Amino acid sequence: MFFRNLSTGSTLAKLKRAVTLSPPARNEIISLMREVASDIVDEAERFSLGGDLWENFLALRLALDDNTLGRAAELNSIPAGSVVRVALSELWTLHKIVAAARTIVDNAAELDGLKCLKDYRLSGGKNASARNPVLESIADLAVAFKNAPSPEEMMSALIGFYTSRGSGIFSLYRAFLWSPEAGLMPVESPDPQTFSSLLGCSEQKAELLANTELFMSGQAANNVLLYGDSGTGKSSSVKALLNEPDFIAAGLRMIEVNKEQIAEIPGIMRLVGARNYRFILFLDDLSFEDYEVEYKHLKALIEGGIERKPDNVVIYATSNRRNIVREVWKDRRSSSDDVHGWDTMQEKLSLSDRFGITIWYGSVDKEKYMEIVRFYVDEFGISIANDELERLAMRWEIGRGGFSGRTARQFAQHLLIGRRQ
Repeated sequence: MFFRNLSTGSTLAKLKRAVTLSPPARNEIISLMREVASDIVDEAERFSLGGDLWENFLALRLALDDNTLGRAAELNSIPAGSVVRVALSELWTLHKIVAAARTIVDNAAELDGLKCLKDYRLSGGKNASARNPVLESIADLAVAFKNAPSPEEMMSALIGFYTSRGSGIFSLYRAFLWSPEAGLMPVESPDPQTFSSLLGCSEQKAELLANTELFMSGQAANNVLLYGDSGTGKSSSVKALLNEPDFIAAGLRMIEVNKEQIAEIPGIMRLVGARNYRFILFLDDLSFEDYEVEYKHLKALIEGGIERKPDNVVIYATSNRRNIVREVWKDRRSSSDDVHGWDTMQEKLSLSDRFGITIWYGSVDKEKYMEIVRFYVDEFGISIANDELERLAMRWEIGRGGFSGRTARQFAQHLLIGRRQ
């Protein structure tokens, strides 16, 4: 009932079948247990969770399960009544299935190689503490399950996890892509960009951070349009928000949506609006040709539609165009076939006006460009004379179309590759 998504998962389904088969089906039991062990080990390596993989398996699946119990606890409402009683029974049943599987492995000589699942050592010496705090909490939850003397103690540990970390995929992941077919798809390795390595746009970063801090504190915050020259740090600034530990600890999550999916944003907002997280919908490199009409949907979404945007959602967009929608000269000519040509032009310009904050990112000058070049050269550990560095950096810039942080970083990477060859 409450853990139905978890119970129908392929690995747990194999476990349930293995522990309920009668002894005459021993060959099938052994085969199922080997398949289960392979699944569990793959998952342990993927999430860097060593130790008792039987308990880790159950703890991880419960953490990622999106259920009524978890959502209630996530919203700081300690579940009670029938919800807890039914969930308690189901949780104990799941625990007994895992315990029975452990017993099968312990008693089957054919499965001696799987006994290491009780104290699994990760390849490469990885461990949960070297990952993120959520994985540490999942490892702690697994230990609590193993040591729990009763179903009530297990339930208490699980509710504690849901209360502090949330439930479902938002508890473990911070970045997502949207797919019309699959819905939210977690990004396992988000861009590692940080603000400390993003140079040449200090004022822009400060304005973006100030608005995001307001948003994360629950205060009124603006939707933001970051526009300007190519390679100046617009997209990187947004992605760097996902590597601010205080924001992530406070529940910041980001969903990237492309232009073709704008009409699906209302559904995304309904999906996340009742969750105890703060969501940035990220529209990267946004622009519309004059014949494209999707921008009208976006205008209504930002401000003007009948459906109210949830308080825990803001839209951050980047564009090389200040007005986002391409203008053509005929929009301004009085001889245009459009009877109300001025109105048409104003409609195209009005999209950018719907963003409460617009932040301009411009190309840097030569002095700042060389400062950024030297930063990356030092970061990469490249030794080169200043005169030679400037000569090569300026030659590189000529073919790259301007002074920018992206050009500086690409040049430093080119130097690094050349030194390694």
